[in-house]
Amino acid sequence: MSPRSRALVALVASVALLVGSGIAWAVSRNAGLGSDLEQVTTARTAAELKVSRGPARPATANTAGQEESSGATSPWVTEETTRIDATEIVIAEPVVPPNQMVISDVGVDMSVIATGVADDGQMELPDDTSVLGWYKFGARPGDDQGSAVLAGHVDSFEYGVGPLASLPAVQPGAEISIADADGTLLRYQVVSVQRYDKVALPVDEIFRPDGPHQLAVVTCGGRYIGGAVGYEDNIVVLAEPVAE
Repeated sequence: MSPRSRALVALVASVALLVGSGIAWAVSRNAGLGSDLEQVTTARTAAELKVSRGPARPATANTAGQEESSGATSPWVTEETTRIDATEIVIAEPVVPPNQMVISDVGVDMSVIATGVADDGQMELPDDTSVLGWYKFGARPGDDQGSAVLAGHVDSFEYGVGPLASLPAVQPGAEISIADADGTLLRYQVVSVQRYDKVALPVDEIFRPDGPHQLAVVTCGGRYIGGAVGYEDNIVVLAEPVAE
């Protein structure tokens, strides 16, 4: 073959190689693997490759044995791999909600259910005036800190006057008993009984998530003015846990 023919064949082969490489790169790029392909083609040895995506996967007993026998290192296990001691994993204890409140001095004995936030942004209350709501997004009775809030309607057209109508008669020093769903009995002593205009209700104090633990029992009071307001006031009883 003449020098001219050999040069022509070499030129055609070079063009074919470039076109083929371009197609392979384009296919890989469209499949989301373009950067990986570039990394592979530019790396000089397999030892230079580093895993750049995805969490490190701990080696199992089988894969560890295979790696040891073959002398190879899994690309998922790097020097930065962090192994977790399963004995240090903290499993949260299930929340035990309150299910009964008793204030013997004024004859109040009510069941309690967990409630959240109503559509208007206020604490959700049970429709039944004989049932209290416990604000489940705050502290629960028996916690170390924060305010555990129990609240309910004083009356309604459907259920009539409820036990909380007696709440204004509670005196400081009275005892409030809270029973948990698991049968644990918690005792609190009343430290204050306050009447607040609804627009001046100290919400931050009543619903505070931290600070010394307290129990807050809330209902409506004062004149009934109707509309979205209902009663013009709120009655708030605050109590502290009794040291056993």
